[in-house]
Amino acid sequence: MPASPASRRPSTRVSRPAIAAFLLCTLASSVLIAAPAGHADPQPTLDEVRGQVDTLYHQAEQATERYNAATDELAEVQRRLDSAQRAVQRQQARVTELASELGDFAAASYRAGGVDPTLNALLATDPAQFLARASIMDAYVNQQAGQLAAVEAEQQRLREEELLAEEQAQRKKAVEADLAEQQQVIEKHLVAAEDLLATLEAEERARLDAERVARERDAASERASRGGGSEAAPPDVPASQRAQVAIDFALAQLGEPYAYGAEGPGSWDCSGLTMMAWAQAGVSLPRSSSAQIGAGTRVSHSQLQPGDLVFFYSPISHVGIYLGGGKLVHATHPGDVVSVDPMSTMPFSGATRPG
Repeated sequence: MPASPASRRPSTRVSRPAIAAFLLCTLASSVLIAAPAGHADPQPTLDEVRGQVDTLYHQAEQATERYNAATDELAEVQRRLDSAQRAVQRQQARVTELASELGDFAAASYRAGGVDPTLNALLATDPAQFLARASIMDAYVNQQAGQLAAVEAEQQRLREEELLAEEQAQRKKAVEADLAEQQQVIEKHLVAAEDLLATLEAEERARLDAERVARERDAASERASRGGGSEAAPPDVPASQRAQVAIDFALAQLGEPYAYGAEGPGSWDCSGLTMMAWAQAGVSLPRSSSAQIGAGTRVSHSQLQPGDLVFFYSPISHVGIYLGGGKLVHATHPGDVVSVDPMSTMPFSGATRPG
């Protein structure tokens, strides 16, 4: 019996060739859709590059201050090593002198058949006088025994001085290794910053360079408006004048480039600038910012006066000279220059008043 119209439905079976064609089309479409995901990440924007470069420069500056601290320590270790070596030389001369005196006594005793000629003279006289002179003999023998003990004591002291000198020599090697390590860290960050800048298009790099030129021009204008700085005053001027001497020296360097480990002339790092500025006023400061905060009298933010050293970040890795009005003069960071800026651009961590 023929099937009814309602029972005659289209077949849902699809041939294998059709399935294969469908899968190929679907796969091709998915590849085309997913293709953009395989592309490289978009290039960072100019602001992003600036932010990353600033971070690298700050890390380089932190390493620079560790480098400067190690430089300070190396100078102190070298001073202690020189002192220890001089002590060894003095002690060696003392031991040699006493040993020579003891040797003279031993040689004289040997030539006299084991008895010193002085004792022979005592014994050769009238035996009745021997007992009277026995105390002289005892004193002489005790003198030689004391001399021997003195030589031994001086030799022990010589060994101690040699150990101290060796400790300082080993410390010097450790500090020199730290210096080399910090130098590598600094250079690594600077190279990374330069590589990042190299990814910019010529137009973008030119824009950053133009910003730096503008900053240098502004710094030069600031210096000119202040009369270009002044010569250093005598080192025995009153404290208020000393502060002005340091300020004037720092302002005379406006627009000069930052360079790690530099303390002038012509280029500076932050603590190198503050150290040399205050040196013009006859005040000696340590080399690193972390050490400089321990020099002078600590003052609070509300007590700041022109000439005070102001410190930033935690741990401390930057220092400048306060000018008043919330501004400071400082050697900024790698890739930048000595400039006058608001203190608010960095996290304040303390201040000190040299002198």
